[in-house]
Amino acid sequence: MFDNGSFVPSSNIGRWQEANACLAKTIGNHGPALTHCRRQARQTRRLLESLFPLMEDLCRRTCPDCTDICCRRAWVWADFRDLLFFHLAGISVPERQLVSRQGDHCRYAGPAGCRLDRLQRPFVCTWYICPAQTRLLDNRPGEKRHLVSALEQIKTLRKQMEESFIRVVV
Repeated sequence: MFDNGSFVPSSNIGRWQEANACLAKTIGNHGPALTHCRRQARQTRRLLESLFPLMEDLCRRTCPDCTDICCRRAWVWADFRDLLFFHLAGISVPERQLVSRQGDHCRYAGPAGCRLDRLQRPFVCTWYICPAQTRLLDNRPGEKRHLVSALEQIKTLRKQMEESFIRVVV
């Protein structure tokens, strides 16, 4: 899955498509045995969706005036857990990996924000809360508690989903 000289998994379009086709085939071949994994993916999806109104509000209030936009400077990609989640939850996989090589900026970062649907983004794009957003959350303790709790649950579910998947297919 790693291309020559790159630290980005499946950065080549052919390898990206191959990785996703192999994952889809593996999931298809193990259908009923992956019921628990699909349940974990649905649970993860519900938790993510519960965060999106807050995330939209935080981004709307901080990103337009930001001079150091995370999405433009961060070096992130969709990892195996992200791909597994997309496939098990029935979410369309992004057409390409977010970056092609080390140091690239995300190909989906546009002038008005991310061009990917929130569910199509790698988890790190939801998990990372910038300092300006953290300051806003400090004044919203109930929402902050919900966010922290949901993110921890999502991290746990993603790990369990991967472990369950590996136990089934290996």
